[in-house]
Amino acid sequence: MGTYYNKETHPDQIYFLNDKSEKMLSEVQPELAEVVRRAVAISDIDIQVLHGKRTRQQQVEFFKKGVSPKATSTHMYGHAVDLGIFIEDRLCFELELYDELALNMKYASEDLYTPIRWGGAWCLDTITGYQGLISDLQNYYIDMCREQGQRPQLDVQHFELTVA
Repeated sequence: MGTYYNKETHPDQIYFLNDKSEKMLSEVQPELAEVVRRAVAISDIDIQVLHGKRTRQQQVEFFKKGVSPKATSTHMYGHAVDLGIFIEDRLCFELELYDELALNMKYASEDLYTPIRWGGAWCLDTITGYQGLISDLQNYYIDMCREQGQRPQLDVQHFELTVA
């Protein structure tokens, strides 16, 4: 792996997936892996895969520790990835960066005709084709949860295939 986008074929590309990220992508659905690779290629931020396919045991452990809201997940079927943004080798968690990541995943999913759902706005089945600002979409989701008396489940690093 690692040859989908590379310095020889895409000299303007700034960042590339590391070997660990490529290994995780090799275990998820090929359509999802291609969207991630495309997002990395068009991005000016360093995106790496934090998690791909999970075993049932891993998912249950994540649930027990409160890392995941459910004991089952699309990760278990290779339909989801968690992506992280790195600045100078530091994993960053600032929401504004993840708006940029979501935008890159949106563009990549449109380029490849592959609908993607984002954990930063669960109210929308796919961000593919969404016309507004990503931050507005997330705020809408948060407001909608509050109106229903629910706590928003923000998982801004999570992206999954959708049937939308």
